Amino acid sequence: MEFGENKTMMGVVIALLVLFAVAVFFYNKTLNELAAGSCTDAGNGCPHEKILETQNVIIAALILVIGILAAWIFVQIGKNPEEKKAEEGKPARAPQRKVNLSELDTDEKRIVSLLQERQGSVFQSDVIKLTGFSKVKVSRILDKMENSGLIERKRRGMTNLVVLR
Repeated sequence: MEFGENKTMMGVVIALLVLFAVAVFFYNKTLNELAAGSCTDAGNGCPHEKILETQNVIIAALILVIGILAAWIFVQIGKNPEEKKAEEGKPARAPQRKVNLSELDTDEKRIVSLLQERQGSVFQSDVIKLTGFSKVKVSRILDKMENSGLIERKRRGMTNLVVLR
């Protein structure tokens, strides 16, 4: 399951984070009240005051982290799928371009057809698998197609993403 596709689950996570932040806030408030009530020597600098200062800073930082995490999840819920694909480095569905197939040889037509079936992009390794061509043959065909401006190859790790222009 891709993070962001299940909005209900993300909503539940946000609700739990908010409940946790509220619980931490009230826990801190209770500890402050207990410490204030237990100091009998308030005029001479109660030893609990130093602990309370540290505790308050830690609790504030914890609530801030919870808030940032909840805000990030909320933003992820609001993103549309096209924005998510672009953010991941995958091209959003490219508008289909009309290709003059009469100018292409049989192998090039097969690759263009494959690209059109896959919404305009496919990994080079998948081209090899799906066509049954050798790596060398696919590289040469894609070189020719790239030089003619028909496709673009984008490096993705150990393979290329072939995109129909």
